[in-house]
Amino acid sequence: MARRRSRFSHLKEICYIAAILAVVALAAETIWGPGGFVDVKRSQVDLETRRARAGELKQRNRQRLERIQELRSSPKTLEGYARQKGYGRKGEIIQQLPEDAGAAKGITGSRQPSP
Repeated sequence: MARRRSRFSHLKEICYIAAILAVVALAAETIWGPGGFVDVKRSQVDLETRRARAGELKQRNRQRLERIQELRSSPKTLEGYARQKGYGRKGEIIQQLPEDAGAAKGITGSRQPSP
């Protein structure tokens, strides 16, 4: 009879070990598997990044639309923009000089000419 009990206790132990392994495997699948916790966190970070980028783009679009509206409504603003692009009125002579004379020649400010 003692032998019968040991057989059942071994069988119980094996069942308990199998159940524990199944729970551990299920937990690992939930954490690291497809659609698991790690994927969800990665997706949340990606979503926040994309939302931030979309917000920046919306802001830039809003600024550009305001600038376009300004150019349409104000002749002075339009004239200033045209002059920045190198346009002038009929009969005007426009001289365009480089903003930094050294940069146009390829000379940097840190070099000193030799005597």
